[in-house]
Amino acid sequence: MLKGGVVPRESVPDSVRPLRIFLRLRADRRSRAQVRIVKSGSDRVVRRFDLRDVGERARWHRLRWDGRTAHGRLVPAGRYVVTVRSTTGPIRRAARFRLHGHVHPIAGPHGTRGAVGRFGAGRNGGRIHEGFDATARCGTPLVAVRSGRILKVANDPELKGYHAMLKGEGERRTYLYAHLRRPATVREGQRVRAGRRLGAVGQTGNAASTPCHLHFEVRTRGRLLDPWPILESWEW
Repeated sequence: MLKGGVVPRESVPDSVRPLRIFLRLRADRRSRAQVRIVKSGSDRVVRRFDLRDVGERARWHRLRWDGRTAHGRLVPAGRYVVTVRSTTGPIRRAARFRLHGHVHPIAGPHGTRGAVGRFGAGRNGGRIHEGFDATARCGTPLVAVRSGRILKVANDPELKGYHAMLKGEGERRTYLYAHLRRPATVREGQRVRAGRRLGAVGQTGNAASTPCHLHFEVRTRGRLLDPWPILESWEW
């Protein structure tokens, strides 16, 4: 007998909400079973768990998985299958789920400022806009888009206001969150999981006369990227 499920069905590796795997198993006789997490479309097993007490009486087994391999690396985004193989039976599929590479930085309803908030828009003094402005109600939580390390926490009263910078794990990108309502809730050097609260949407710095919004910048090897298509891809 085999029943199974995964909660949540969509997530990111190393999230503040680890994946929970539920399996109801019964064997013809007391045996062991191996739970495998396999990337769909391939035979690649990214993680294994051993169950040592599968018996003749059906019962639920619960596992937690942080989205890392046995060597501690984040698994890639994609669709995955949970399979179970006991010492007395064949391999069976128990559940399916999907992992994304990132979550949206605003954990709540959000919009845009239009042309004025786009990457490259003109600014006073001949400057250009180096990020993208996503609007949201003041106080809406801001979260880590990916697990990683906090590189900077600071206050720039003339421009960015309260802000924080995150370096994504396993990638060469940094993410800047600006105009936070209050000082960031993390510290420099701190490691964070995806979805960890970093602060809240605000109007600090030079955003006092604008709608509440997050100024979000993305850099790779120091080079600025347009955040808008990146943010759109994280709307799941």
